[in-house]
Amino acid sequence: MKFPTIRRTLTAITAVAAAALVLAGCSSSPGTQTAGAGEDDPKGLKIALSNGFVNGWRLTLIDKFETEAEKLKSDGTVSEFSVVNAPGENSATEQASQIRSLMLKNPDVLMVIPASSSALKPVIEEACTAGINVIILDADMDTSCGTVVRNEYGQWGADSLEPALEAISGKGNVVINRGVVGSQPEEAFHARQQEILAEHPDVKVVAEINGFCDSATAQKEIVGILGSLPEVDAVPGCIGGMGVVQAFESAGREAPVVVFDTDGKSLKFWKDSGIDNGSFAALTDPGQVVAALYVALAKERGEDVPTEVVLPLVQVAQADLDYWVDALGTDEYAAIAWDESSIEAALSAIAAGEPVEAPALKK
Repeated sequence: MKFPTIRRTLTAITAVAAAALVLAGCSSSPGTQTAGAGEDDPKGLKIALSNGFVNGWRLTLIDKFETEAEKLKSDGTVSEFSVVNAPGENSATEQASQIRSLMLKNPDVLMVIPASSSALKPVIEEACTAGINVIILDADMDTSCGTVVRNEYGQWGADSLEPALEAISGKGNVVINRGVVGSQPEEAFHARQQEILAEHPDVKVVAEINGFCDSATAQKEIVGILGSLPEVDAVPGCIGGMGVVQAFESAGREAPVVVFDTDGKSLKFWKDSGIDNGSFAALTDPGQVVAALYVALAKERGEDVPTEVVLPLVQVAQADLDYWVDALGTDEYAAIAWDESSIEAALSAIAAGEPVEAPALKK
């Protein structure tokens, strides 16, 4: 993996220098930290977060960003921060316009959760050319600049299947609950699950549903086919466990092993229902935004930072259920508690070609 060295610039960016910056990687806007500062901590940074659309998971992410940015503001690392949600329904055009407006305010760091990885590539490169330290979140974007911080969708597929197969001892009937079919994340998610299933000849897929990573949709899909199904041991896939359990219970059938969402409501349902059959929760991590903040600070210090930082997902096992139920509000999603030291360890692991480990729960 290539590790570009990122440095700030003191001089105005000319057309030739801008082109060089696009090829070499993104740097931050001039004025806050000099290239020679090296080991010095950055001070007085302006940070902007552009979000492509809003849902419950994104609201948790935004809350984590604002909480951590406020801490960094209190010690002088950050002078100001802002969050701007693109209007409309996940419109890349509107978000691109929003990002250009943010660029006029000369942020040192621009964090982007893109509505479209391909459609937003030009404006991301414009921001890099303008000398802004760009961090791309929760997306797999191929750009000539910027740093991507994300979870890996194939790993999400594995994390959403392997515990279920272990719970049923590698044999039995399963229904695969697919996500947003046709999307890039779902393709990687499903492809990895197919690879794993091919290694388990005693597991029979008796049906597939399109649950769209939504509990209510998964419930409706299961209700529509449950009468024709044999005994089902597990329904692994893209979350939706609460709806799946409700569908089985309404039909008078025993709940199979399921994958719950990681929000407070779903986890409390899991606990209150008394399900203890190996069910679990697995989802991408809204805490990756805090990780991204510290990746941005590492770039501001002039450290070597990989072009892509892939982090573990959130997993909730039965043993951790009480902790998360107590910790989360109804609509809040579980998030890994990244901080500066754990991100330094993650960057070191990536540099050494080793697995990145999430910090342990602080129970």
